Amino acid sequence: MTITNKYKRLKLAQITVAPDRQRRKVNVEDLLPSIKLRGVVQPIIVEAQEGGSYLLIAGERRYRASEALTLPDIPCRMVEDLSETERQILELEENVKRHDLTWQEEVAAVKRIHQLYVRSESGWTQQSTAESIGMQGGLLSIMLKVAEAVELKDPMILAATGYRPAYNIIARREGRLADDAMNDLMAPEIVEAPLQPAAPSMTMVSGVKPTAKPVPKQPESILSENFMAWVNSYTGQPFSFIHCDLPYGIGLDKSEQAGSAAHGGYADSDLCTSLAHNLDKLMTQSGHLMFWLSSRVDRQWQTMEFFRERAPSLTFIPVPLTWMKTDNKGILPDPKRGPRQITETALMASRGDRHIIRAVSNAYGAPTTKENHQSEKPEPMLRHFFQMFVDENTRMFDPTCGSGSALRAAESLGAKQVLGLEINPDYAEAARIALRKSRNLRALEKKS
Repeated sequence: MTITNKYKRLKLAQITVAPDRQRRKVNVEDLLPSIKLRGVVQPIIVEAQEGGSYLLIAGERRYRASEALTLPDIPCRMVEDLSETERQILELEENVKRHDLTWQEEVAAVKRIHQLYVRSESGWTQQSTAESIGMQGGLLSIMLKVAEAVELKDPMILAATGYRPAYNIIARREGRLADDAMNDLMAPEIVEAPLQPAAPSMTMVSGVKPTAKPVPKQPESILSENFMAWVNSYTGQPFSFIHCDLPYGIGLDKSEQAGSAAHGGYADSDLCTSLAHNLDKLMTQSGHLMFWLSSRVDRQWQTMEFFRERAPSLTFIPVPLTWMKTDNKGILPDPKRGPRQITETALMASRGDRHIIRAVSNAYGAPTTKENHQSEKPEPMLRHFFQMFVDENTRMFDPTCGSGSALRAAESLGAKQVLGLEINPDYAEAARIALRKSRNLRALEKKS
């Protein structure tokens, strides 16, 4: 490719624009005031054609702005002996320098430049492309990776505000995939679930009834179990996300407002101690914990200290997640001295420095609901926070699942497996019914 040091001022009528140029829409409004005042300062690039005309290679916006202002001529720089690939590269490089590109268009143009160079020159590398277009090699690598995700029309990537936030999503996702692969390698071997025979077919072939094929027995997602008894005998795979809505939080089982009997008699310190003691059994080496507790600052500090001593592999983020009850329902501990408390909070912790899927706001407003349980958490609120933790590889566990709303929220986000325990058999059955209904509705939505 030869870009010469030959310059000419050419009449606009002498310049032709190929109809198949890469850019279809050209907006020149931002250029008009500057060009009207000073003229075109940076020459466009053209290639001489037979018959005395010139083909525009780069600088279409300056050319179109000059046309709009009815300027007689424009400064031009000559190129010679361009191949079709070189012509495309020049045009793309010009496009990358534009300020009106969307970030999706910019990464796509950079990837196309790199592909053209690789095809045209043996041994061409990413660093070669970076040097050619005046870009740092690390930045080029980021843009190429993001461009691939854009081509796949990944909705989370397309919704990003720029290519760097998009790359952060990709990096977090890759980190989680690597963690999940390591979790699978370290998981204990699980004995296959027993098979149960399918209903025998009524069709007869040559007078012989076909043998019924055994089908795998689907594991129950909600068990009516006491967590502290169940966990002692658990030998299954650990979970990458544990959602804890224990009845009270540290110390609140002794509170007059704790309602211990309504929750089946659990003592919170026993639950937390059992969770911490069995963490290696229950949680993968890379995982997340979401732990609901009192909004009181001293209780939150006590909870973090409790787990710091008994489960030091957990790293808590000291900023809580907050559910604000938009129907203004809540407890009034001391009507003479304090406000009604209409918020509930949860702490989040990671194990193995597991990355979140995406960042969401740490507060969400939603009304209370008591359809299946007196302390039910609304699904929209849970889904909002679960976006940080749940994807198609998530195995989620809830040791006191109550209404099962957390399980339904996790499944709606594509969780690979959910398991919940509920000590009260009536609540457990109601949660199973709600979970089946949720699954059936999603199945109908997929068919429609």
